[in-house]
Amino acid sequence: MALKERYDFANLHNMMEEGVLTELERQLEAIADEDLCKCNDCVLDMACFSLNSLTPKYRSSLMGGIYARAELDEHEEQVRQAVSSAIERVSQNPLCENFR
Repeated sequence: MALKERYDFANLHNMMEEGVLTELERQLEAIADEDLCKCNDCVLDMACFSLNSLTPKYRSSLMGGIYARAELDEHEEQVRQAVSSAIERVSQNPLCENFR
């Protein structure tokens, strides 16, 4: 029997994802649409690049979420820089056809 069939992984979450998506939204809102492609593919690439450059912070319970949120506050500047770098990287070489 497969592990996913035996155990419930629904509560397993990477809290960095929440922080990255919040910061990505904040930064994208500050950039004019004509200056950057904000299509689904490009925004997903930005999120992926950001998350891949950060140490994941997983939680599997409510209490773990409280601790992870506290840790996110400590890593706020790292998240901000990772998102900024990802936006720059994708904007310089978008994989979509919209801004080539």
